[in-house]
Amino acid sequence: ETPVYADGTVGYEQSIHWLYEPGALTPLARHEKGQLYYVVSDHQGTVREILTEAGELIWAGRLLTWGEPECWPVLTVNDPRNLTCNLRFCGQYEDTESGLFYNRHRYYERETGQYLSPDPLNLSGGFNPYSYVHDPVNWIDPLGLTNLPVPYWPPNDGAFGPVKNTILEPGTIIDRYGYTGGYYTSPVGTPYSMRALPPGTDTMKPYSVYKVIKPISNVSESKIAPWFGEIGLGTQYKLEKSVQEYLDSGHLIEAGKKGNKCG
Repeated sequence: ETPVYADGTVGYEQSIHWLYEPGALTPLARHEKGQLYYVVSDHQGTVREILTEAGELIWAGRLLTWGEPECWPVLTVNDPRNLTCNLRFCGQYEDTESGLFYNRHRYYERETGQYLSPDPLNLSGGFNPYSYVHDPVNWIDPLGLTNLPVPYWPPNDGAFGPVKNTILEPGTIIDRYGYTGGYYTSPVGTPYSMRALPPGTDTMKPYSVYKVIKPISNVSESKIAPWFGEIGLGTQYKLEKSVQEYLDSGHLIEAGKKGNKCG
């Protein structure tokens, strides 16, 4: 993302580099003027928050149903750390002069919720060659050519970065939001926002704390990918067997009362 000034000069010193999830168009980070920022995206790949390397929130916003941007004041107007974000729906970039969204092969207009030019396939691409996706909550069109369903769960089993095989030693305390039939746990006390769980998990699912009694091997340990509009980046332990199986075998015991909130 590099500006071009009125005299034709290219502002390379003002360039913004976006770093994306491998094989996808979901932004994970932003690099500008030597500074790295972390990006929190929702399940559609839309940017929701931007944070500094220290975890300080400096930008927040959302898109309304058909793409109208709504930004929330986070910093004071004269704060030099203020920044803008012109990324819109997955694969789109807003041209602030025209208000149109560049969508790779076509331009999208948020006021009408349609493209300005027809589908290259004309009527072979659908009844309305100017239409965007029929459901902007669960579908995206990152190239301006075809509708794609939004994946509900993150790829790579929710892991962000490398996954290592580890052993949970006796005395380790872990916890989990959800029932005992599941496989995913975290170190006790991991902040809820760093678990990147589906909305409502903290109020609709039980919360339990467990103590490791016997060594548990073949545990996949990794950072948690940002997802569901949450920052993620906490630690997850994916067990080889369900929590219930480890309870039955005596590898785990309950170490805290079940509830709906992490204490």
